[in-house]
Amino acid sequence: MKHKFLFLLLFLILLSVAGWSFWPKKKHITFQEVVKSIASKKTLPTLPKPAKPKGLKILSAQYGAKDKWLDVTEQLQKKIHENRLFIYASNNIAGDPLFGYPKHLKVEYILNGIKKKTRVREGMKLKIPPLHDPYDMFRVIETSQELVTLSKSCPAEVGFYGVNFTTGKTIEYQGNQPACMASIVKIFVLLEVMRQADEDNLSLSESIVIERGAEKETCSIPNAIDKMIGISDNEATGALAKRVGYKQINALAKELSMEGISKDILPEPGILDSVLDKRVYKLRVVPKTELPAQHGTAKGIVQYFKLLHERKLINESISRKVLEAMERNPKYFASRATPEGYKSVGKGGGLSWKRPFRPEYNMGGWGSYIYDENEALAFCLWFEWFPEGMKQREQSEWTSGLSDCMVNLLLKKE
Repeated sequence: MKHKFLFLLLFLILLSVAGWSFWPKKKHITFQEVVKSIASKKTLPTLPKPAKPKGLKILSAQYGAKDKWLDVTEQLQKKIHENRLFIYASNNIAGDPLFGYPKHLKVEYILNGIKKKTRVREGMKLKIPPLHDPYDMFRVIETSQELVTLSKSCPAEVGFYGVNFTTGKTIEYQGNQPACMASIVKIFVLLEVMRQADEDNLSLSESIVIERGAEKETCSIPNAIDKMIGISDNEATGALAKRVGYKQINALAKELSMEGISKDILPEPGILDSVLDKRVYKLRVVPKTELPAQHGTAKGIVQYFKLLHERKLINESISRKVLEAMERNPKYFASRATPEGYKSVGKGGGLSWKRPFRPEYNMGGWGSYIYDENEALAFCLWFEWFPEGMKQREQSEWTSGLSDCMVNLLLKKE
């Protein structure tokens, strides 16, 4: 009897570790299914019949990030079939030009005698011409209320806040709901580094040591910043945080009168682990009265970018240094909705946390500042608790789709 009990216990543990992988996968509602549902409840204008594509030619195509770009013009030209091109932006095109960095595919082409440009983020599908889709998200999601309806149907917990600084337009859903901000908080490390550099307590020309287990890497502070913001390097972040001080980083939100940001926005190593254990075991949704370590709200993160926009991140000089560092590491979190010529910077983050016999906690999201000479906006969007087993591509459709819809609405002329 004892042996049978031990065998059953071992079997259950193995099931837990394997994630019940042989169990039938639950189907989760997709982003496009919800868009179609919203479209079915309204009358949309009839789309004109699209012109038959003629003369598609790729003038230039580049895949990469920062200053590392591969010319993939020839590869894309060969993929054209009947004047159409559908291809995922990925390292499968011609290799990885910059390991560890999120990349984009930039394309300039001629179709039907008209020259056009487009850009897609790594992992997303390039479609030339865009499909004749009566349920295109920009046609369907025309109001902030429809965006909220869309968000409520997401299989994950969602929160967002966005504001167009030029027009004053705002959109919000659970903007004051605390969530783990993961690597988004690295923007506070960047701010404290630039503040100490501005006050001559630190020289940007000095070197720091990044510890990677038994190995040590020496690099300049600007290089460490690029690793932290560009590829979200945790060891580089830790080295910078040690150099400027966790206490100083965590004092920034209060000093700048930022609400909705934890007083331990960048906790020392080990503290977040206990917070995530609490989230997994008994705190699926954080009460609005609490702000655990490394947690914040979408509205709180947007305050950071508002101060950046107004050049009030402590002072104008520091604000410019922060923006220059971000511009070296552009982030297009809403690549389809961001107009050509606009700059897009910010920081994304994501993590997962698993304990035996408990659902996996996961978080993903970003804060972004998008601008040109005449217009500027910022938004923060987060997701928590995507169901285990949900395909990564389906999750990406939700994260990128909601981001694009947010930016499209914030830029939409009334």
